Formats: sequence, structure tokens, C-alpha cells
Amino acid sequence: MILKYLYWLLLALIASGTVTYITFVVRFYLGWKRYKPKLSFKKRRVSVIIVARNEAANLHTLMSCLLSQDYPQDLYEIIFADDASEDHTYEIIQSYIDAGHNIRYFLSEGRDTVVSPKKLALGKAIELANGELILTTDADCIVPLGWISSMVEHFTDDVSMVAGYSRTYLKSWEQASTVQKYEHLDFALTYMVLGAGYTLGKSWACIGQNLAYTKAAFEDVGGFSKIQHLISGDDVNLMQLMRRKGHRIIFNFEPKSFTYTHPVKSWKQLVNQRSRWASNMKYQLSFNPEFFFILFSMACLYWGSIILMLINFRLGIIVFSYRVLIEHIMIAYTRRYFGVSARMLRFYPVWLIIQTFFLVFTMVLGQFGIFVWHGKRAPKGVYNAINHI
Repeated sequence: MILKYLYWLLLALIASGTVTYITFVVRFYLGWKRYKPKLSFKKRRVSVIIVARNEAANLHTLMSCLLSQDYPQDLYEIIFADDASEDHTYEIIQSYIDAGHNIRYFLSEGRDTVVSPKKLALGKAIELANGELILTTDADCIVPLGWISSMVEHFTDDVSMVAGYSRTYLKSWEQASTVQKYEHLDFALTYMVLGAGYTLGKSWACIGQNLAYTKAAFEDVGGFSKIQHLISGDDVNLMQLMRRKGHRIIFNFEPKSFTYTHPVKSWKQLVNQRSRWASNMKYQLSFNPEFFFILFSMACLYWGSIILMLINFRLGIIVFSYRVLIEHIMIAYTRRYFGVSARMLRFYPVWLIIQTFFLVFTMVLGQFGIFVWHGKRAPKGVYNAINHI
């Protein structure tokens, strides 16, 4: 009798996921169809902020990109916050300063006294910023020449934050390793969902590799003061603070704004990255329960179909095939926005197998703070601090 009830509970959970999935796919389609960006051509003062730790090998490429922007040079400054680098970071940045470029450098001190050294350095940089707008990216990123101008154009008077897209730079898809192909496609597929959410006015997530916000909005939510006890989340948790305060947040779908980052070199590196991202899940749950209801419903569909195969193989295959079909429908009308080619989609079956288990694995590690960020591990005890937010 108990097994029978469990079976019907499983079917009910799968049905919930099925309805949720198709409902949001339809809503996403309508959102994409109706999406019409509003642009502003008002020139604003901008502070581009880079926080780096031991990224000397990547600095020349990044600085070349930032100094070649098509935005008026007298309207943007570059602030470089050095998070106690132990390489030649200072010498490299100083060489650009000596050449007369509008770059400000400072060494962030006190990293051993805080949970999040990156938030400490970023917060100090924002205090020094002269710009009305704050633009952030990472030291290992490559930004297009129209990055600043494209991000600024999306700041109409009612917008406080503009989120952007960042993808890994693969010289050759065929020569990329399995982990690099997985990382690239997984991020694109994730942003097909997140981007679709933005078309509905839902700001669920963002990434600091490509992010812009007004300094006024940052100060309005108290900066990082409410999330400084969290080792990561200087992007997504800040975004949710702004959303809860009523600030308008949009997404930039212009390809000329898309940044690139270096792909991971190993599964260990990817696990560390995704575990860090997943560590913010419980705080995001308190910020935005609707998003996690959607994730839970979809998880019921994904894992429910696999479990169902063990009980009723034919029905389980039907449910699993439904998931794949609906996923491909959404991919079909969104992939052009994120540069996903038909060649990349041939990797989908491999991604599907890995993602099903990889996601759960990294979520578990993230909840226990098993990762390293800017040379530090998450301290024990900070992961029950939801009441601070």
C-alpha cells in the first residue's frame, strides 16, 4: 500500500514538473517574441572595475581590450583592485599607468580579516569610483571593443542594473576537451532560460564577468554590507538586493556586449566553480522563491522520469522524451541569441547525461561550502546566515 502511494506521489510530482515546464516554455516564447529593447544614447561617466588575484598572464589581453573601447576615453576610467597578488600584477598595471592611461591601481589590504576578499576589494574600488555607472568583468576575460558603449546604451533613466552574457573562448570546438564542451554548452543552455526570464521581467541570475549597475543603486542597498558574510555572490546576491528594493534590472542581448572567459582545464576546476555558484542557492531561495519552485518542478520532471524507468520503463521513456522534446523546442528559438550552432548541439546527448548527475553533485558540495574562491575556503558556520539578509 505504501509503495502504491509513493508511486502516485511520484506521478504527481512528475505531472507538476510537466505542467510547469510547458507553461514556462510558452511564456518564454511569448516573452522573446514581444521583447523590444529600449536604448538610451545619453553618454554617462563610467568606472570599469577589475578585481584580480594572480592574473598577470591575462592582463595584457584585457588591458588591450579596455583601452581600445569605442566609448569616449574621457568618459571612462579603469580601476584595478589587486587582491594581494603574488605575481607581476603590479608591474604590469604600473606600466600602463606610466604610459599615461586613465588607470587607477590600489592594493586591497585586510583579506585575512574578512570572509570575502573579492567583495572587500570591489567595495573599496566602488568607493573610489568617479563614474555614475559601475562596469565589472574579470581579469581573465576578453571584452569586445563595443562593450562599454553597448552596456551604457541599455541604461535608460529607470534602469539600475544591466546583466550581460559571458561565454568561454574556444579556438576550435572539435579540439576542445569534453569538459570544455560541456562548460560552454551548459552555460549557453542555462542562459537560454535566464535570458527568457528577463524578457518576462524576471531577474533570476547574473554573472560578474559582464555586469553593470549605477553607483547610486549600489549605495541604496547598502553595498555589500548585507551579504559580506558570504564568500561569493558579489554579483547575483547584489542583484537580488536591488530587485527587492524595487530597482529595475534588464539583460543586454546584443552580441557586441558579450564577453569571453578562458575555459576550465579540468573537471576539478569546473566542480569548484559550480560548487561555489551553488553555495548561493539557499540565499537565493530566500530572495526569490518563485525561481526555485520552477527549479524544483523541473527537477521532479528530470529525476522523476529516471526513477519511473525503474518502475514502468515505457512510461518513464515517454516522460523523458517529453523533457527532451520541450527542451529542444526552447533551444530552437533561443540558440541564435547565444551563438549555439547546430554542430555544438550534437554534443547535447553527452551534456544531458553529465548534467543530470553533475548538477546534483555540485549542489551538495556547494551547500557544505566545499570550494575555494580567491585563494580562500568558505568558513564553517556562515552557511546558516540567511537571517543576515
